[in-house]
Amino acid sequence: MAAQPANRPKFSFQSKHSSAEISRFLAETDNKDLFFSISYWEIAAVGSTARDLLEYAGVKHEKLAPTYDEWSAGEVPTAFSVMPCLKIKGLNGMEFNMAESEVIDTFLAERFGLLGNNTWEAMTIRTFYTNIHYLRERTFTETLWVSDSEKKKARDQFLSHSLRKFLEDHEFHLQENGCNGHYVGDKLSLADVHLANIIHFYGTVPWAKMALDEFRKYEAVWKVKETVDRVAELDGWRASDEFKRYENGSYDYYRKNCTVPEDAVAEKQK
Repeated sequence: MAAQPANRPKFSFQSKHSSAEISRFLAETDNKDLFFSISYWEIAAVGSTARDLLEYAGVKHEKLAPTYDEWSAGEVPTAFSVMPCLKIKGLNGMEFNMAESEVIDTFLAERFGLLGNNTWEAMTIRTFYTNIHYLRERTFTETLWVSDSEKKKARDQFLSHSLRKFLEDHEFHLQENGCNGHYVGDKLSLADVHLANIIHFYGTVPWAKMALDEFRKYEAVWKVKETVDRVAELDGWRASDEFKRYENGSYDYYRKNCTVPEDAVAEKQK
């Protein structure tokens, strides 16, 4: 991504309101009385699960996608010089910021009833979510951000080792839950939505077909995707022009910024 200027604009976690006031506000305010602003690049990556969650919940929100010019000009406040960031506003003028995708995703999931029915289920869902989340990070470090001469080797090793191990592990846990399209019980959760989101992400990388072919080999894993795809709110969101804009942004970004192995180019041209 484009580098921010040396004097990066920051937002603070300090507030004129006490932590007790903010906690009480969140506990007592209905989601319909909140407005959410999610800021992330116009691509499918670590900000895209939060977009899915906001659409699923049907809450009032906006999706902000700063341009590289706005970013490099220092017009995008962040906590740690990265996105996504989330701003929450209430009818009483209360507003505050959140940062880091895992914090944002789990916060929204809890607000929208996607962290299970009790403490144990919430812990288990977070466990699956965290492991799924790390798979995408390994994709970046192991396959996309490596030297050009190592691209094909790195991709093949990722598919045959890192991704396959992930799929074997998750297939086991999903089969243990009855292969019913859910990670925990028989109810949609953050883990389900995040897995489906990650699978969609693999559909936007240069070697998409190779990755998706691996996912399809695992019945219970693929069933989660199919289950999430049938959720009306998410199906409608993914059919929207706005979603397709993010999708196209991903295609363009990964092909422009990551060297594509020659065999992936040939596959795309068939």
